[in-house]
Order: sequence, then C-alpha cells, then structure tokens
Amino acid sequence: MSVSETSSESEIDYLTSSDEDEEPKLNYERITEKFQGCFLNDSISACAISKEHFLFGSHNGAVYIYTRKGVLLRKMILHVATVTSLSVDLESENLASCSIDGKLIVYNISSKETSVYDFKRPLLSVAIDPYYSTRSSRQIICGGRAGKVILSEKGWLGSRDIVLQTDCGIVYKIDWYKSYVAWATDTGVYIYSNEYGKIFGTVDYPKKLPNQEVFPYQLYWQSESRLIIGWADQISIVSIQRSSQPNELPKVSVQAVLEIDSIVSGIMMFGFNILVLTYIAEVEDFTSSSRRKRVDAVRPELRLIDTSFQELAGDVIGLTNYSRLQPSDYHLIPDPAMKDHSYMVFPNDIICARERNEIDHVLYLVSREDYAEAISAVETMKDVPPELQVSELGKKYVSHLIENKQYRRAALVIPGLYSNNLDGWEQWVFVFADHNRLEDVAEYLPLGDDHLSPVIYEMTLANYMAFNEQKFNEKLHSWPTHLYSVSTIRKATEKKYEQVPESRFLADSLAFLYVNDNMPVEAFWLYLKLNKKECIDLVFQHNLYDEAKQSILQLLLISADGNPENVSPKVINMLVQHVHSFPPKEVIRQIESVKRFLYAYFCSYEVMFPNSLIEFGDLKVDVFAEFDRPRLFEFLMNTQCYSLGHAYNVCVKYRYLDELVYVLGRMGNNKDALMLIINELSDIGRAIRYVKEQGDKDLWEDLISYSLDKPDFICTLLENIGSDENAHNLITRIPKGMKLPHAKDSLSKLLSDHQLQVFLHLGCHNLFEEEAAQKVKALHSDQNNGFQIDKQIVSGEDNVNGLVNFDYSNLSEEPLPFVFDIKTNEFKSITSLGYDVQTLTSDDEFRDAASHARNRLKPDLAMSSKLSILMALKR
Repeated sequence: MSVSETSSESEIDYLTSSDEDEEPKLNYERITEKFQGCFLNDSISACAISKEHFLFGSHNGAVYIYTRKGVLLRKMILHVATVTSLSVDLESENLASCSIDGKLIVYNISSKETSVYDFKRPLLSVAIDPYYSTRSSRQIICGGRAGKVILSEKGWLGSRDIVLQTDCGIVYKIDWYKSYVAWATDTGVYIYSNEYGKIFGTVDYPKKLPNQEVFPYQLYWQSESRLIIGWADQISIVSIQRSSQPNELPKVSVQAVLEIDSIVSGIMMFGFNILVLTYIAEVEDFTSSSRRKRVDAVRPELRLIDTSFQELAGDVIGLTNYSRLQPSDYHLIPDPAMKDHSYMVFPNDIICARERNEIDHVLYLVSREDYAEAISAVETMKDVPPELQVSELGKKYVSHLIENKQYRRAALVIPGLYSNNLDGWEQWVFVFADHNRLEDVAEYLPLGDDHLSPVIYEMTLANYMAFNEQKFNEKLHSWPTHLYSVSTIRKATEKKYEQVPESRFLADSLAFLYVNDNMPVEAFWLYLKLNKKECIDLVFQHNLYDEAKQSILQLLLISADGNPENVSPKVINMLVQHVHSFPPKEVIRQIESVKRFLYAYFCSYEVMFPNSLIEFGDLKVDVFAEFDRPRLFEFLMNTQCYSLGHAYNVCVKYRYLDELVYVLGRMGNNKDALMLIINELSDIGRAIRYVKEQGDKDLWEDLISYSLDKPDFICTLLENIGSDENAHNLITRIPKGMKLPHAKDSLSKLLSDHQLQVFLHLGCHNLFEEEAAQKVKALHSDQNNGFQIDKQIVSGEDNVNGLVNFDYSNLSEEPLPFVFDIKTNEFKSITSLGYDVQTLTSDDEFRDAASHARNRLKPDLAMSSKLSILMALKR
C-alpha cells in the first residue's frame, strides 16, 4: 500500500487494512503535544511508563520525567551517548537507565538520589526489580555487547555484581516479571528464576538470520505462566509450568509460533488478543547480501490478532518523518495504570492506542454520517458529552437528510428526536414549508395532548386544500378539531368550494366543518347532496324533520346504500314515530315508486297503528303480494278495506291460488272457487272441506257430479264425504261397472265411519229410553188430572223449574194441561207449543200433544236414512 508521508499534527490518520468500511477496533490519539519538550527538541530512543510517570530517554543521553498529565518534572543529562533502555519499578519511585556509554544509572524520582554503575562496555538493556523500592537487595539486571548478563545488588558490604550468563553473544532485551527474568541474546531467549537463582529454560530462535541484530527483540510477560516473544517476522508463545515437586525448576515449552508478513517492532497483550506493532518490510530486505545500505520505511501498522492467530484488525498509523525509521525505532509500551491503553513511541512522535468506547463508536458513526445508529447508541449511554447529545445529533441528522432531499425520512425521525422539544419540532415544519414539502412532515405531526401550535396545523391543512383535496379531507376527519381553528378553516373551505363546486372532497370537508362549527342544517344539505349517511345522523341528533320531510325517498336510499333490499329500520321507524312531521300520505306519495320501502313502511306502521291506513288497502294488497305472501293472506282475511276485484286481479297476476280461492268465496263465486281447488290445486281433500264449510247442497251436487267420471276422485270422496245424505247420493250415482282403485279401502272407511255413528245413536237412545218413558208417564198423568193455580202469571224469577202459573177462575172447570220441554228444561203450556186452547177438550188433541211431547224427548236417530245407506251398499 502506497501512503504519502504528510499527515495532520493534531490527529491520527489511519486506514483499515482489511476492510475500509469496517469500524476500527482501536482508537488512536496523538499526544505528542503533551510531551513536546522532548519530542520537538530531541530524538527519543527509549521509554518507560509507570502508574504515575512517562519517562523518555533520548539519543543525546537525556532522560525526561513527565507526570501523566504531561507536566515535565525533570530533564537530566545522565548519559553522554544514546539511552538504550529505561526501566521503572512498580512504585514509580526508582528509574534505571543504561546507555551506549556503558553506564547504568539508578535515579530515585522522589529523593533525586543517583547510583551509577559503570560496566565500560555498551549496554543495550536494563531491568530493575519490580519491587526495588520495597526490597533491600536493590537488584538490577543489565546486559549488552559484552556478552554477559549481570545482576547488580546491594549486600552487607556494599554493591556487588553477579554474572548470570556469559558467552551468550549480544544481550538485546531484558524483561523482569515478578520472580522471573527473560533476556534475549544472539543464542536465544533464556528464562531465569530469581527465586532459585538459576536459568531454567531456553527458547531457541526458529531460524538463524544474517545481520539479525537489526531486528529488535520483543519480550512481554502475559503472566507467570506465559511469555510472548517477538523477533524478526515471528511470534512465539512460550508456556512456563511450575513443578508440583519441591525444589524442582519450572518447565518451559513453546506452544505456538506465528509467522507474519512484516517485522515485529512491538508486542503486548490487549485484553485476550495480541497487539503487534509491525514494521512493513520483508525480512530479506535486511538480510540479503545485495540489499541497500538503508531501507526506506512506510507507515507502520498496528495489528490485532486473536488467540487463534486470526487478524482482527490492521490499522496503518499516520506518522511524520517515518521514511528514515528502522524497526528498532518503534516501541510499543503497555500502560500499567490503564489496561486498555497502549502507547506507540517513535523518535519524534507518541501515539496512544486504546480500546474504543461508546463515545468513539458514536463519533465513528457521525463521521460516516450514520446519524440514526449514532442517536440509537447515544440513547443507551449514561454519560454523554454535550456535543453528542441527542438534540445536537438530531439537528445534524435532519439537516443531512434534508440536504440530500430525503424529506420523508427526515419527517419520520423528527417525532422521535423532538418529542420533548415541540419548539424545535415546529422550526423543522417551517423548514419543510420552505422546501414545499409540508405533505411529508404532515404525516408525523403530533395529535395528542402534547401538540404543536394551531398555526402549524392550519398551515398544513391550507397546503392540502390547495394541492390535494383528498388528503385535506382525510386530515380533517383524522385530526382532532382542537388542533386548529374550525371557523378559520371553514371560511377558507367555503371560498374554495365556491370556486370548485363539483369537488366532492371539498363538499364533504365543508360538511364536516359545518358539523363541528355548530351549523347542522348546512351540513345536512351537503351530506344529502353527497348521499352520505351522516345526513341521517344529523336528522336524529338535531331533529331536522322539516328538512328531512322533503327528501324521504333519498334518505331511505342513502340508508339502504342505494339497494332497497337493505332498507334501514332506523329511518322507517322515524317516519312512523313522527307522523306529525311525516304525514303518511306524503310519505307514501314520495316512496310509492319503490315498493320495497313502501312494504317496510306499511309493516312498521301497522305495528304501531293497527288496522290503519284503510284508504291504502289496494296499495297494501300490491306490496304484500310482491314481498310478503303470508301477510297478504292475513290481510285479505282480517280486513275488508280493499277492492275484491283488485284483490282478485292481483292474485291472478301472481297465481296465488289459495288467496284466490278465498277472494272468490268472498265474492260469492263458490263454484269457481271449488273448481279452482280441484283443477288448479288438485287438492280433493281441500275441495271436500271447502264444500263442508260452505254448507251448500248445490256445491255438494257439483262436487259429486264432477267426480263421477274420476275413479280416484270418487275414492277420496267416499273416504271424506261424511254426511249420510251425501254419501247415499254418491253411492247410488256411481256408474255400474266402474273400476274404483282402492275401492275396498274407501268403502271400508265409509262403512266404519257410518257404523260408528249408528252405534253412537243407539247408545244414546239406550241411555235416555227409560228416562224418557218415565217422563212420558208423568206427563200423561199430569195432563189427565190437571191442577188448580191460584196465582197470577208472574215473572221468570218466581217460576220454579219452569212452572208457569195461570188464573183459571174465568175458564172452564176442565184443567189446562202442561208439558215439560227437555230442550229448554222447563214446563210450558200447550199454547206455547202452538196449540189452540179451545180445541184441547177432546181426547184426540191431548193424545196428539202427548205424542208430540214424547217425540220431543226422544233422540233423533234417523235410522231410516242409515238403513237406506246400508241397503244401497248391499245392492
């Protein structure tokens, strides 16, 4: 990748090497200005960071001590040559530095005491005991080109040097962690136990390279059980396992070796991942015999590698004056005070790399103009800087959308951003108006208790009225009327409607505004014009019966949605219940053309006012015949307020035969009715019942005559004829030789019926025969003897058991007979029975009277008729 050398002095320019669209895993900040006293005026060669200080060594032999806030505490010229290494204890009290001049200097930061060790040979690395301030041994380990690793400490007799290893070649790097010390030499990496005072492990380099001193050695202790080694283009993971046996040294093993495509210039753990500062070059660029004297560098990369050696991120670091730098000029230092921070130190630059936090994520989203995600992220944060408040991001977001003409999306996000800032919301509405895009924001205006000022809604409605009448109508019906001035919008709509009177949307809108501005009559006429059911509701709500009286048929059609089959009971009942406002004659006149409405009106009116509207009887016959045949029959039978001729014509029209039979009967055309039953209905049983009901002998004669040439008819007639006389007449007139189907069954039923009647008559005769004989004897005795009556004829109340008293003083001495009438259950005189009193002196008259009385007491058996039937059947 070719990258120019220029970069900003105030911020880091980085590129994601794997995917430029992916958010970086780390955040970078150039902090050179905090330490400008050393970086601007000197060239840094070594550095160390403690919990309280930043410490730098330069190529000029100077050592700088800064607070973490960037305050320079001291600048000391401790060496006369390049400072090659710095080491500070955990308490940040003592600093050890070594130099090419062969000196090792320990400086107490608090007391400013200095201890100098001169080894006469160039030193390349030093490591101070992490617990130097708390231990009396004051141990320091250093090494360099002398090929020795020397431990310096204080004893009872003063300082002493202990050689830990010799003949190991150049000592490049020493790192002390708790009781373990690791150092890198020409022959490999050695691990020393300060507890046992022995070297217990060696890690050989995977390969030998010429000129290998060019490659810086990197040692990083992740823990007492894990050491990470970086050298050339390789990374090794070393495991240290303590023995369970006492006094047995730990065991060392290499767990993994990773080879990368660049040179390792710094290494450390960053959480659970490995952070590698790489010098972008091939190893062969430094080891080849034909290589140039100096390799021109490109910008370094900081790579994040997981434990499975997969690269998670690779960022190119922006530096100044990087082209002449070498792998040993890069340093990657962990921060013991802030575990998620690390520092890349270069001769003239220092850059902080830290794990990205929520604010970094939001800033990244803002930089990519992904404001929606940025706002969502901010809403979940607890501590938000002022420049990242939702209100600020919201302004940028909406402005960005409007600038890109994404008006609908901008309108969509405003409610969420300004739900608690109605003034800000209103300002954006005016912005939309300036862009002639009010229709976009109108869909999202607040309609609840927390709403904008009325002018916003009125402005929006006016815009719709001018450009989209349908939307104007929709918004009027969906928006609460308290959001705007109904009177103001009504007046504007009236003017518009005068210009466009054919617009249904404007008419409906104006009617709605009339209703809400307490002008129901005007609203009624508009809704009626539009054929909308709201006009019916207005009639009921405001008693607009006078207005409705003029348009009854239209109201009914509106209520039925234009289909008379769906007639509304609500309007029909209104017409019936308010007869004073809707006279029946007027109602019938208007709706007569729609028979379905007329039928519903007649039915409802009859419920409330039975047997009324008699002057419209023929009209009722018409509508009942068309829509309700059962009601027609009921009407024909129960009322007489109709023309029989009209009813006859209607029944003929619809072929309502049952009704026609009834009408013919009422007209006196019984014979026609009978023929209709026989010929059209083919119901013999009904014909017989009809003849019986009429009690007309001529009808019986017609029926019998009609049946004589129809065997089936004769059989049915035999089974149902009933009367003795009629049965006798029928049987005697059946042509001889005619074959009757089911004759046996029909005659059996006839004989059975008549035999039953004979038994009934005989039974009744037997029941009363003895009683009748006794009565006759008593009557005869009374008539012969007579008795004297002294009282005058009195009223019925003084009569006892029907006995009537007469005064016979002026009559002859012959007693006047009385008889007992069983029909009236009382005694009566002979005269009351139609006999002349003057003629009752002869025995013949008395005998006739007695005979007549006996006949009145006997049941009428009519046995001669029954016997005649049986004799006829026998023949």
